[in-house]
Amino acid sequence: MSPTEYRALNPGGKAVIKAAEYLPPHELPSPEFPFQLITGRTLYHFHTRTKTGRAPQLQRAAPEVWVEASAADAAREGWSEGDLLRVTTPRGEVTARLRISGIREGVLFLPFHYGYWDADGGHEPDGHARAANELTLTDWDPASKQPIFKTAAAAAARVATGDGAPSPAPTTTGSRPVASGVPPTHGDRSALVDERLPVPGGAR
Repeated sequence: MSPTEYRALNPGGKAVIKAAEYLPPHELPSPEFPFQLITGRTLYHFHTRTKTGRAPQLQRAAPEVWVEASAADAAREGWSEGDLLRVTTPRGEVTARLRISGIREGVLFLPFHYGYWDADGGHEPDGHARAANELTLTDWDPASKQPIFKTAAAAAARVATGDGAPSPAPTTTGSRPVASGVPPTHGDRSALVDERLPVPGGAR
């Protein structure tokens, strides 16, 4: 559409929004991969943490990858807060500590900020795969060319118990635990300041 055609269609200058045809999910859960995996962000980091990972306060608030599951799914599978789970899709796997949150039943969540780029030499610092986007589909929207990094069918299995230690997930926003007793998220103490303001007219 040329600029002239656009102005004729929309003389008010506002965005033209058109409905698109509905397309079903590219990959649905199955007996082999019974969960719907979604990936996304945490409040404390941006993308691959090349900047936020250098801030001690942000890194301490969300130091490691985690996986979220609902209380109903955890109870059915026999999982507990902090258990080490292996999340697999047809393309790979990620190993992460479990946060039992208020997420919808049948859905798993992984933040995409963590991966093999965190360590020198291209290897995971803990020996486990952590790059959530590598579990998603190699496909993209035909109009916007946006890659489909947000969803996949997945399976999950416990590889080790948490021994009572909680997941490193933040306790804020959507990652808030449903169980009590999980220490609240806080940053590094080096961010604390003690500011003293002068009293007008001198000290008293």
